[in-house]
Amino acid sequence: MKVWKRILTALLAITVVLTAFFLVGRYGWKLGGFRACQSAGITSVETSERAVHITGFYPGSFPEGFCGYYAKEQDGKLYVGFRFSAIFGLFETGDFAVTIPVKGSIEEVILKTGSSETLLWSAPAGALAQPE
Repeated sequence: MKVWKRILTALLAITVVLTAFFLVGRYGWKLGGFRACQSAGITSVETSERAVHITGFYPGSFPEGFCGYYAKEQDGKLYVGFRFSAIFGLFETGDFAVTIPVKGSIEEVILKTGSSETLLWSAPAGALAQPE
């Protein structure tokens, strides 16, 4: 009976460790903020009063799965970063379509990674700012 208890305890411990590893790989990167974000191929950016919808893909040759996005709204600009993982490339593709809720009027959408910023969308020149 003691052998079965040890085997069961060992299997439970392995399951907990693997689950923790999976969750940290999937969601733990957000603790690093934009430093952990990677470049992404953006196919479209659509804005509305309450949200910004972005579609895109992983630009590399080896398929990596989409893990999520990190976004920050500041002074009429929406900074957004994306994260991909080779581990999750086995389960899902690098294609993504995200809708990011916003609180105020957005003048620019900027893709931000640990080392660079790229302007994705800018409000048309002469457009009136939306009242909040």
